[in-house]
Amino acid sequence: MQEHEIGVVPLTIHLGDKSWKDFYDIEPDEFCSLLKGSTDFPTTSQPSPQDFINAFAPFAAQGEPVLCVNLASRLSGTYQSALLAKDHFPGARIEVVDSLQASMGLGLIILLCAKKAGQGAPFEDVAGFAGELARKVETYFSVDSLDYLQRGGRIGKAQAFLGTLMKVKPLLHLVEGEVRPVEKIRTTERLLSRFVELVGEGAGGHSHILLSMADTGNSEAADGLLERFLKIPGLSLVYRGKIGGVIASHVGPGGLGVSFLKVTDK
Repeated sequence: MQEHEIGVVPLTIHLGDKSWKDFYDIEPDEFCSLLKGSTDFPTTSQPSPQDFINAFAPFAAQGEPVLCVNLASRLSGTYQSALLAKDHFPGARIEVVDSLQASMGLGLIILLCAKKAGQGAPFEDVAGFAGELARKVETYFSVDSLDYLQRGGRIGKAQAFLGTLMKVKPLLHLVEGEVRPVEKIRTTERLLSRFVELVGEGAGGHSHILLSMADTGNSEAADGLLERFLKIPGLSLVYRGKIGGVIASHVGPGGLGVSFLKVTDK
């Protein structure tokens, strides 16, 4: 994010009697290791309106516009905190966008907006572009257990999978900021193949795919999946990263996810 001069207002992770600002105080792999070794379930808390006021203030004072793209409002109150902070600057150009996404999906939107801004696009066009991407980016992910999603209250319509898993890997889809079930898969091999099928379906015709992917302590499977993705004609990898501590708190160790955007050539 430093390369593109993108600021981050972090959420906070709580595990046992300790708390960290995500990415600032603890790295994803470090938190995942702590999570695996803990009997406590993690919790998270959103930034306060004051956190966003502090982030917006320097730009508002200089008359510079601010585009604030947030974690899906159905998953977090972060978006509402940002809206409240915007009201503190009635004369400033501040656009607050609900990404309808999380983790790599949110990151994909932000990176593409940064690229568009870097090409000289007007602020209004970049803000509108963020809103368009929010409804076009597709995010699929799997977890080793639905316990984390359930305890964190983020399980959405995937509630239907509870009590039926028994060594089955759930494939989930983030739709309009809500977690929805796709299917129950018995083996890791089939799961990885299904990810490839879902991404590959969007790469046909005169289109190509921009893809990002991340994991929580599941590097071996993620690296193998990436090799398969890179064989899809027309696919471009935007980034390969780690799921941050906040999202890891809700998906648990062993999570694997991909976000992609179909781009139609003109």
